[in-house]
Amino acid sequence: MTLFRFEISTSAIARGALKALSGQGRKASALAACLFVAWMTMALSSGLMSSIPLVFAMWIVGPSLAERLRTWLMVRHVETRVTLYPIATQGSEVLRAMGVDRATITEIISRTADGEEVRLGRFDQGNRVLSDIGSIPLFGDALIAGLEFQPRARQAVELVATTRGIAIKKSYSDSRSFFREVAALDRLSDVKGVPKIVRIDRRHRVLYQTFLVGRDLGSLMAGAGFSVSAQHRLSRDYPGMGAWNSASSLQNRTIAVDTLHRVTDGTFARDMEALIESIHQSGVVIGDVKFGNVIITSDGVCLCDFDHARIFTRNTMSFILDRERDRDLCSYIFGSELFGAPYLSAAA
Repeated sequence: MTLFRFEISTSAIARGALKALSGQGRKASALAACLFVAWMTMALSSGLMSSIPLVFAMWIVGPSLAERLRTWLMVRHVETRVTLYPIATQGSEVLRAMGVDRATITEIISRTADGEEVRLGRFDQGNRVLSDIGSIPLFGDALIAGLEFQPRARQAVELVATTRGIAIKKSYSDSRSFFREVAALDRLSDVKGVPKIVRIDRRHRVLYQTFLVGRDLGSLMAGAGFSVSAQHRLSRDYPGMGAWNSASSLQNRTIAVDTLHRVTDGTFARDMEALIESIHQSGVVIGDVKFGNVIITSDGVCLCDFDHARIFTRNTMSFILDRERDRDLCSYIFGSELFGAPYLSAAA
């Protein structure tokens, strides 16, 4: 009984210490400290006492290490069968749908036929497009000049033409985001409205995925007066599940919802809810929902950018909790029509 109480106390202290040490690189420091203490204790006392810091060390890395290992194995599995994800639409058809002129299309197709990868444009931090091929009418007022380009912080996103068609090429600065997005898209391969994997370069953390021909909702919102900085502020100000309701929302959210209703049709909320529900039914929690990740196409609403996504076994407690946060965040960002009324506990 005494040992049991001691272990409970140790666990409480450990969790408090870990909370204090939370942040980039600090878990590694806590782990190193635990292993050092375990080694010293083994040298100076009984094996039973030395097991306590060892257990704490495993508690620190256990869940995250297991998740990373599982995700890495999934990516390896996807890499061996990525040829199962061909681009169904010919590159020339996609370029025509984008409004690219005939002469430019002919040149691009000729270059890709020789095995060349042709960059068509780059997306900046605000989802604006810096074109490499001149006018791309699809992107309208989202086209920018070179001096306006603001590089993305975590990955480079390019629109490219390859021998297999038109694709989005994402180059990641960190392996975790790369593994998460590949694993999520693999799990969602049968879900309509999300990109499909075209090719993976695991060594260089590069993912090619199908290009969803349409405009991102963030650009449409910005064009209607709700700027990208206001969109980022809206996401940053999300108070958390149970801490808001539609009656007491911030003015910024009220403006966002009003702008959203002006740039979308009456089916948006229903289509968005159905897509998110399909993603959740596949055991994937998105984790990062915002206007810029929503693509409005001729076929309906689509969702991209799954580098914050997590994969779960459905109906586990952790999945249910993260899924409910996803739903609440979507209701906060896109309007309370999604998933019914928001939680009222803390804001009522």
